Amino acid sequence: MWIIKIGGSWVKNPALPKLINLLQKFIKQKLVIVPGGGVFADAVRDVFKVTDMEEETGHLLAMRAMETFAYYLKSLESDLFLTDQTKNFYRKKLNVWLPVKKISIEADFIKNWDSTSDSISTWLYNNTDADGLIFVKSVSIKYKSLLELVDLQNRNILDANLKKFISVKKNLKIIGPEIIDLLENAQSWEKIISNLGVVKI
Repeated sequence: MWIIKIGGSWVKNPALPKLINLLQKFIKQKLVIVPGGGVFADAVRDVFKVTDMEEETGHLLAMRAMETFAYYLKSLESDLFLTDQTKNFYRKKLNVWLPVKKISIEADFIKNWDSTSDSISTWLYNNTDADGLIFVKSVSIKYKSLLELVDLQNRNILDANLKKFISVKKNLKIIGPEIIDLLENAQSWEKIISNLGVVKI
């Protein structure tokens, strides 16, 4: 099983439907999408900045924004399986994880603006039997790049708290819009994985 975090900026990317369609080719791998918050989460941040909203409340609403993106994905492809569970993932469907139910009651999860959907997808990766985690970003990433986590954090490509949710498993990959070409041309999931960037912890 692989966790695929799709950055929230893909909400407005015209290639999003194609990305979802291409991922369907590899559903035998058991794939679980964690959607970002995108413009939906940005709206929460805007309200947070001008009100006395508590940060934990903002985090909860930002997770709701992730779920809004999930339902948008479902509108693009009705065969997607939306779930708030962490075990009952299907092998022959694209799974989309809804984080609110689980993360909101996790006492050890840091609920602030430094724990974005990047940290949430990392938490899911480390709390399931997933083989790895792929971050799909809007920033171009060269094939087979070796990228330091701290550098990605300094460039605001990955969030500040992500490392706090990494335990033993550290198989983190990253790719940008190039994911479309990879999915179109690769004949196997293994070939796709071998061309992704590697996040060095």
